[in-house]
Amino acid sequence: MEQSQRTVLSRLQRVMRAFLPQEEDFFDLFRLASDKGVEAGECLRNLVNNYKRLEVAVEDIDNIEHQADEIVHEVVRKLNTTFVTPALFDREDIYRLAECLDDIIDMIKGTIDRFRSFKIAAPTEHVQDMSELLLRATQALHENICELPRMQPGDIRYCREINTLENEGDAALKKALGELFEYEEDAREIIKWKEIYEFVEEALDRCEDAANLIEAVITKNA
Repeated sequence: MEQSQRTVLSRLQRVMRAFLPQEEDFFDLFRLASDKGVEAGECLRNLVNNYKRLEVAVEDIDNIEHQADEIVHEVVRKLNTTFVTPALFDREDIYRLAECLDDIIDMIKGTIDRFRSFKIAAPTEHVQDMSELLLRATQALHENICELPRMQPGDIRYCREINTLENEGDAALKKALGELFEYEEDAREIIKWKEIYEFVEEALDRCEDAANLIEAVITKNA
């Protein structure tokens, strides 16, 4: 190959690299988003165990949610400015995972906001138990995403763990609702607590959705 041809090829490769996405960029953004999920889970768990910090928790979750939105917007921006997606993910997978991670924080924020807007007097043991399960699920999901670049097909340990936590959350929700309808006589309190319990369980569902998506992506690219 002549020198001039090699020069042109080299320049072309540099130009192409400028347009190709960096896989680590997406993985880093996923890690940041899942870390915000852990922060949100901690915010809720700390609130229900120390209810005096309600106003602090509302302010904290607003900041966490804003930061998470910025991360998701960056994911979408990168998707819109790249021609080729990372080898492990296609565009739909990237968007769906970012959406799941964002939904987790939105559901936790919705839970915390309802404690204030519903003027809840004090947390119940049920919401304390469910919040602990949710925190553990966000932590497992964060570990899963940190391991994502190195995961092998068939590695479902995180998915199994999160699925177990979600099942425990389902059982906790059924118990909480059963006791709520059996012992609470104030219809307004029933409505308030039913919504709070279901928001926590929905956040757990989103953790499971994210883990299932990761498992499907790994399997698809085996």
